[in-house]
Amino acid sequence: EHPLVMPLSNPTSKAECTIEAVVQCTEGRGIFASGSPFQDTETPAGGLTYANQCNNAFVFPGIAMGATLSGATRVNDEMLMAA
Repeated sequence: EHPLVMPLSNPTSKAECTIEAVVQCTEGRGIFASGSPFQDTETPAGGLTYANQCNNAFVFPGIAMGATLSGATRVNDEMLMAA
């Protein structure tokens, strides 16, 4: 329903996709987090898709999945140690 897309390459010109592509392909339902800076983008329905920026050092598969499934908004030292 809300696909999570995380293009993590740097610099922005090397990113695997853009926030505009995510908005277009998901009809504004996608969640976007990039390793490079992007601007928030308007959805077809007039809302915004936020250009979240994430550090690719935190996006190892298990940590990313755990943070997503738990609804965490931050990953702290204790969480990393538990992982």
